[in-house]
Amino acid sequence: MRKTSPVSGTAVQSLSEAKRGGEGRTAALGFPEQKARDRAPAAQGPITEPVSAAENAAAPVLVEPPAAALGRRTLSTAFVMIGPDGHLTVELRNGRLLVLRNVLMQQKVYCGEQVLGVSPGKQYCGRYADVAAARPGGAPPP
Repeated sequence: MRKTSPVSGTAVQSLSEAKRGGEGRTAALGFPEQKARDRAPAAQGPITEPVSAAENAAAPVLVEPPAAALGRRTLSTAFVMIGPDGHLTVELRNGRLLVLRNVLMQQKVYCGEQVLGVSPGKQYCGRYADVAAARPGGAPPP
C-alpha cells in the first residue's frame, strides 16, 4: 500500500515563475525560451511514497479449531450433493440426528429449517464443531 501526498507547491511555482521570468530562468530549468512559452504546465497527480508493512497491518486471519474445520468439510461435502428434495441429514457429536432443508452455510454456523426432530418447521443453527457426520437426503441411513 502506498501513501499519497500532494505535489509540493514549490515545483509548480518554480515552473510558472520560469515562464514569466524570461530567458535566464527558463535556461536554468533546461527549457528553451520558445518551448517554455508555448507549453502549459502539465497536470500532476499525487506523488506516492513507500509505506512499511508494519504501518499497514493486514486483517487478522481467523484460525478455526480442527474440530470445526472437519465439521465444515463434512457438512459442505454433503451440502453439494443435496438432491431435489433439498434435505440434509446431520448427525451431531452428541448422537442427535437432524434432517434440515434450506440449509445456509455461514462463516461460523450453519442454519436450516428442521424437517424431522424435536420441533419440525423451526429454524436450527449449529456450530461446525458439533457435526460428526452429514449426508444428503432425509431418509434414515440404510
